[in-house]
Amino acid sequence: MGLHRRLLSLSNLVNSAVEKLLLAAGVCISVVLFVQVLARYLGHSLSWSEEVGRYLLVATTFLGATVAYKRAHFIGLAGFGARFGLLFERVILRGLQILNLGCFGLITWYGVKYTVNSWEQASTAVQMPMSIPIAAVPLSAMIFLLHILTDVTKSKDDAA
Repeated sequence: MGLHRRLLSLSNLVNSAVEKLLLAAGVCISVVLFVQVLARYLGHSLSWSEEVGRYLLVATTFLGATVAYKRAHFIGLAGFGARFGLLFERVILRGLQILNLGCFGLITWYGVKYTVNSWEQASTAVQMPMSIPIAAVPLSAMIFLLHILTDVTKSKDDAA
């Protein structure tokens, strides 16, 4: 089994897990905020609900971006390179993939460092380590790296 097929299999497996996690996070956000509305209507307030909802929303945003990339539902430069020919379009695509690898590599590196350094800090209402919500950034960057590497290793034969 070739490198691309192994990366593709891992990429698909990770994407499937992220999609399920996004569904669970969306349900959690909905339930927590609905319960908060009910509690306020009844004269009480859940001090932790807004914080949990905010952290889940941030995680959903970053992880959702990886699913959008995997499904190719993102804003791109489709058609721009085609005006100048297929070779130019491939050069642009490879250049963007290399730039993305560098960008997400840096985000992963510094995100992991920041996540580890923030372990001692606690969130305001829930008092959990801030490393937990911050970990969504380097985790999503690692997933981006996997998806981009999968695309980079795709040969012309695999594209057909």
